[in-house]
Amino acid sequence: MKAFTFTVDQLSGIAAALAVEELGGRFSRHVDTLTASGWTAETPLGESGADLSAKEAAACLRRLFAFFGRLDRAPASEGLLFGDWARAVSAVIDERLTDFSFSAASDDARPSVHAADAIFADAAAVANLLYGRRRILSFVAPHGLIGFVLGVLAPNLLQAPSIDARKMSPEELKKALVFGDALIATPSLWRYILSQGVFAPDNAMAVAFGEPMTPELSADIRKAGFGAQREVYGSTEHGLIGWRDSPSDPFALFDQWSRRGEDLRRETPSGLAVDVVPMDAMLWQGERRFRLGGRRDGAVQIGAVNVFPARIAQRIAEHPDVAACEVEVTSHAGGGERLIATITLRSSAAPSESVARSIDVWCRAKLRPHERPRVYNYAGPASR
Repeated sequence: MKAFTFTVDQLSGIAAALAVEELGGRFSRHVDTLTASGWTAETPLGESGADLSAKEAAACLRRLFAFFGRLDRAPASEGLLFGDWARAVSAVIDERLTDFSFSAASDDARPSVHAADAIFADAAAVANLLYGRRRILSFVAPHGLIGFVLGVLAPNLLQAPSIDARKMSPEELKKALVFGDALIATPSLWRYILSQGVFAPDNAMAVAFGEPMTPELSADIRKAGFGAQREVYGSTEHGLIGWRDSPSDPFALFDQWSRRGEDLRRETPSGLAVDVVPMDAMLWQGERRFRLGGRRDGAVQIGAVNVFPARIAQRIAEHPDVAACEVEVTSHAGGGERLIATITLRSSAAPSESVARSIDVWCRAKLRPHERPRVYNYAGPASR
């Protein structure tokens, strides 16, 4: 189906985004967003480009083939450019594409495998929400489930150009936005966009996902010229579930979903019915509308990524100078969420600058960027 074929540029962007995540998770190597968004089909894999070692390149290439459910056909190496990887995986998925595999950025859990027809159904549902948009600009990477559906599949269905806005400066973004555009970003990114003075012409649409949209932020987005808004709700584990136009509204289920008691049932295009226990508690208002309660697994959302404060606290408490740690989430002045760690030191350690520096280095080594607390409070040495 032509709408669900991929260009070399799209596949190269997915390959680059997956490489960044693989480098961070497997090799503890951080690549900043501006650098990563500049990796294209023409970017070398080695020197003067992504600077991947042979081991890193092999792992990232396997991750790309696994994303499209074709790990069985992953070569040990392939070419010198991201475009070479894109052409290699394109040839394989042209033969068969039955599954997608998405990894949540929050932890090292097993990837979530989805039937391709279910993901295509998600894309068709989202395309209905974006119908009439002339272009789709995305501020999110294309390798996560929702970013892939919103920023790659849905534009393909609409035959609308999809533009990676991550590489744009605020001034460039402001100049780029035109009548009829849709811009995709998480609420945290929307706060950044607005703080930089970006505004849109009439009939531009704001699309958000990944974190709760507040009434205050929604109003600010509207004041910046985005007269139409869509908020999408879903998860890496279950796909896209619902949508709404305003934080004051409940979410509405997409057509492929129905209520089953307090949980959900999904009808797939193949005719299979799947019962799902969603990640969030759902407060039902009738059979097809709901509001969200708290997470069922103790996760909180930081920059649209699920993190687990109890797990973070446990990891920090493994530092030899730390007796105990508690991590909580609070809202900062800008409206976003941040993590605050309260650390109790062992009786033999003083809350000195060297100890604090050692704990900071430990957190940078043991925690991913979105898991690192932004504030550290020290309770002093623990009593014997």
